[in-house]
Amino acid sequence: MKAISGSARCVAIDLPGHGGSKLQKMSDHEAAQEPNWSIEVVGDMLCKLFHQLTNRKVTLVGYSMGARIALYMALKCSDKVQGAVIISGSPGLTDREARKVRCAKDDFRACSLVSYGLEVFLDSWYAGELWSSLRGHPHFKRIVANRLQQDDVHTLAKVLSDSSVGRQLPLWEDLKHCKVPVLLIVGEKDAKFKRIAQDMCSIINSGTWSRDHPAIVEIPNCGHAAHLENPLPVIHAVREFLTTLKEEFVKWQGLCRALQ
Repeated sequence: MKAISGSARCVAIDLPGHGGSKLQKMSDHEAAQEPNWSIEVVGDMLCKLFHQLTNRKVTLVGYSMGARIALYMALKCSDKVQGAVIISGSPGLTDREARKVRCAKDDFRACSLVSYGLEVFLDSWYAGELWSSLRGHPHFKRIVANRLQQDDVHTLAKVLSDSSVGRQLPLWEDLKHCKVPVLLIVGEKDAKFKRIAQDMCSIINSGTWSRDHPAIVEIPNCGHAAHLENPLPVIHAVREFLTTLKEEFVKWQGLCRALQ
C-alpha cells in the first residue's frame, strides 16, 4: 500500500476474524442466529461497503482467502469492480468428494484452534507443504508473531470453517463469463497454484483484454505467500495492472465523448 498509495487511493479491510475486525454486540434474536462468514456472504458485504465508500469502480487485490473473495466479487459484482488482482487464489473445488474432505479438514482445524489456542494452531498450519518456502524466509518468525496478535479465536475459527474452499460454490463455470480484467499472481515455487492459475487463464482467456499485459505473473524465488516472500515484483505487477486499467478507462472515456 505504501508503494502504490502515491498513485491510487488504497483501502485495506480486515476480513471478519482477522486484524482489528470485531463482531458488534448482537440482540438476543441475532445471537440465536449465528452469522455465516462464507466467501459469498463476505463478498456481498464488501460490495455494499464499497458502494458506500465511493461511487467509482474499485480494483481489488486479494491474497489466498482474500483472493477467493476478490475473484467472487469480480465475477458477481462486476458493476462495482474495475479489475482484480488474484494472488495465490482459487475458484474452488469442483469434485464433490474433494469438497467434503476439505470441509472436514477445515472443521477439524477450526475445532483445534478453539481447543488448543492460536499458537498451537499456527505451528500446525505453517508446518504444511504449502509454506515450505515461507518457512525459509528470514522474517518468518516475525510474520508468525504478528499472526499471534489476533485475540478473537472463536470468530477466526468460525471464519475458517464457513469460508472453507470445500463450502465455497465453485466459480469455474463463472470464469467463462468474466467481464472484468483479472491478473493472476503466483509464486515460482508454488506448483499447485501455478497449475490452478494456468487452468483459470485458459478458461477466462483474459490475455485478450490487453495484449500488452500478461494474464499471469510468476514471482521468482518464492512460494504461496508471494507478497511476503518477494514483495517488490508483486508491487511492480500491481502497478502495471493499475496503469493498464487507467489507460483502458481513458480510452473508453474518449470513445464515449466521440459517440456523443
